[in-house]
Amino acid sequence: MCNSLEHRGPDSDGFFENKNASLGIRRLSIIDVDGGNQPISNEDETIWTVFNGEIYNYEILQKDLKLKGHKFQTNSDTETIVHAYEEYGLDFVNHLRGMFAIAIWDEKKNQTILIRDRLGVKPLYYYIQNNKLLFASELKALLEYDEINPTVNHNAISDYLTYLNIPAPETIFNEIKKLRPAEMLIFNSDGNFFTKTYWRIKFQKNNLQEKDYAKQLHDLLEESMDLRMVSDVPVGVLLSGGLDSSVIATIAAKKSKNELNTYTVGFEDKIDNSYNELEESKEMAGILGTNHHEIIVNSNDAFKLLDKVTLCLDEPFGNPTTTLNYIISQFASKTSKVVLSGVGGDEMFGGYPKYRALQIYEEYKKFPKSLVKKFGGIFQKIPESMSESIVKGKIFFDAWKENPEDQYYALITYYKEKEKEELLNFKTSLPSRRFIDELFLESKKSNAESFFEKLFFVENMSYLPNNILEYTDKTSMAVSLEVREPLLDHKMVEFAANIPFSLKIKNGSMKNILKIAMKDELPRNVLNRKKRGFTPPIINWLNNSISDLESQYFSQKRIKEQKLFDYEYIKKISDDYKNGKTSNYVKIWSMICLQSWLEVFTKKYNFTI
Repeated sequence: MCNSLEHRGPDSDGFFENKNASLGIRRLSIIDVDGGNQPISNEDETIWTVFNGEIYNYEILQKDLKLKGHKFQTNSDTETIVHAYEEYGLDFVNHLRGMFAIAIWDEKKNQTILIRDRLGVKPLYYYIQNNKLLFASELKALLEYDEINPTVNHNAISDYLTYLNIPAPETIFNEIKKLRPAEMLIFNSDGNFFTKTYWRIKFQKNNLQEKDYAKQLHDLLEESMDLRMVSDVPVGVLLSGGLDSSVIATIAAKKSKNELNTYTVGFEDKIDNSYNELEESKEMAGILGTNHHEIIVNSNDAFKLLDKVTLCLDEPFGNPTTTLNYIISQFASKTSKVVLSGVGGDEMFGGYPKYRALQIYEEYKKFPKSLVKKFGGIFQKIPESMSESIVKGKIFFDAWKENPEDQYYALITYYKEKEKEELLNFKTSLPSRRFIDELFLESKKSNAESFFEKLFFVENMSYLPNNILEYTDKTSMAVSLEVREPLLDHKMVEFAANIPFSLKIKNGSMKNILKIAMKDELPRNVLNRKKRGFTPPIINWLNNSISDLESQYFSQKRIKEQKLFDYEYIKKISDDYKNGKTSNYVKIWSMICLQSWLEVFTKKYNFTI
């Protein structure tokens, strides 16, 4: 199991074993490089831990725990976990600031505790059967255990087609689950176990002025960066040239003791240049004086890596950015062991077009339905192949519902229920919408009142961990690179939750409050730059390669042998795309990724479809 995770920790391995428990670890050495090997125990070796991630406030914790009489053998962040648990019990997790997947073995209680960090930066899978618990940072490690005979979760395939990922706690296999963000699992020696949520975003009325929100936000940015610059190896930055990564690079350049390495990825000139951020990132690197690195990719590079990246991801993943993230991570890993990323800025500060669309729906909710229907009808008559703007217009009007929760669900889903009925050769027992409906209900426990407060909660418990953070962790750790997300410090998230939405998107300007917070440190053209997003020109790439991809992944023999999908339906959506009748590339790409997963995993592991 540990050998299958060597990429996550190539520097060393470690094991603890007795008659009741076995712990294994692969280590990527970043803090206390020589002395921080795991597993690590407390003084009398009754508490043991292995963990993946970083405890950023470990120095403060260590000092406090020493004053309380605890004896430390190392200067690692890992050791603070066992002593904090010894001191505070399960409440110890509320003393941690960081990203983590933690396992603790308590010898006296004969109990195992699994804990996933508040935002779900680090993944944690588990299997429980026959009074036995197995766990790992990646699903593939569990598949190495002979006792597990996995079967494909049909509900999860349906969920994947809806969201392009599989939301926690489900996985692609019926027998394996994953912890949700801010969740812990307590497993007792008699085989009984339970899960509990240890942290929630809380909404409260601050009634601050815009300038006060901006000032506090700037202070939190500085504090979060101070914590994430703590490392015994140099820290670099993934720099796209957009607002979020420019904020991170600017503050990192001020605080770095070494010359700062920055990294960006671009695309060949013949690709639509609207996707390229090479010039913007080079300009920002020049302003900051960083040691800047660029890598150029094309569709052949990306598609050749598809099956390899599929294996890294563990589960089907339809976000086209996954391969791009693998490429930039592999490139950065040649000169850095740790990099900072602007991940989370869109969720925290209102950076997605869907947020603006939902704001427009709210502003015009009393607009006459007949007029809305008339405008929507005009878009429906225009062929999608005319332009991407037409596609976006159709999506916008299709999502115009009376209920804002229905609007949101319409904007975030890909294959609709009727389409899945035509595509799938099996019936699902659970609706894919259950995850979103449960989270909207759960948001009330956080005192969310307005729709946008509920939306903030839902996005940070679903789209962010299940999509962005999941592929960021898997594709970076696949090449032994640690990615840190300063915009997702939990204190930052708690503060951002209570910034009024009207200050996040103001007069149509997204991330307004972040721009104000950084107005004295970033050039005006960076503050006003149009959002592009970290995404490849997948439409251009598909147009160049669709026939080859179709023959590789959509053969009639292959599809019919699987007995999961209707071949004629797949052929129709593929033909419609090739013939220009539709530009909805997501359906094609997500099916290619699903077929890649089925190909890679059925070859490597023996399981039942």
